[in-house]
Amino acid sequence: MADRFPEITSVEEFIRLRESADPAEYNRSAWATLPLPVWWELVRDHPGMRFWAAHNRTAPPEILAELIKDSDWRVRDRVAGKRNCPPELLEQLADDPHDAVRRIVAGHPHSPRSTVARLVDDPWPVIAREARARLANWPSTKANERGTADHDCSAAAQQHPVRSEPEPRAPAGDGHEVVQ
Repeated sequence: MADRFPEITSVEEFIRLRESADPAEYNRSAWATLPLPVWWELVRDHPGMRFWAAHNRTAPPEILAELIKDSDWRVRDRVAGKRNCPPELLEQLADDPHDAVRRIVAGHPHSPRSTVARLVDDPWPVIAREARARLANWPSTKANERGTADHDCSAAAQQHPVRSEPEPRAPAGDGHEVVQ
């Protein structure tokens, strides 16, 4: 889909498109590519646009690596939720101070098994249950069947079985469950 949109060639153009009321322009800010120097200028000099940089589907891995250092959890959350988030960034985000970010990591299909295993003892029970469920249903590989890979992860899943108790849900709204 990114190839449908012309490249954005400047920070000013990105900001103009992002702030536009025209859906076609707004969509272009979310889908079009930018040259790497423009990306760096955007994230370095325009902190208010960092969330929108993370929202862009073509953000390169080196920009995503910079964005996970942002103090705003919503920026880190947006990076963690990207379908193409690199596993090494998900590994770093497993230690994020915000539970919403860690929850995305627990359920992300690119999270390494060892990263998910680290979340089985998360202080937020929702994350711990999700991590245990993912480990219990982790696809086996030939190495796993021989018992030569992810041994420590299998032990973590066995020590923390999945519980089938119902989950308290927040009213429809922000999409995050709340434990009360």
